[in-house]
Amino acid sequence: MKNYEKAIKVEAKHKRQTQQDMNELQRDMKYQVQEEKADMESKIAMEKDAIQSSDASIQLCKDEQKSFQEKPKKLNEKEEDLVMK
Repeated sequence: MKNYEKAIKVEAKHKRQTQQDMNELQRDMKYQVQEEKADMESKIAMEKDAIQSSDASIQLCKDEQKSFQEKPKKLNEKEEDLVMK
């Protein structure tokens, strides 16, 4: 569980940094000539992909945490069912 919490924090930090980088690229884009804008748009697209990847990683970690939290409950239910037999 703690490893997942750490992973979520790391991914969230990476996402924030990537978002800041993307925002900076977008601000700088208005000062670029047309040829440079195409390159800048490509970089922005890569940053957006990185953000989506971070979101997916965060969601995966949260899903795994939830699964680990449910596991003891299910084992207790199984134990109760076996005792009832």
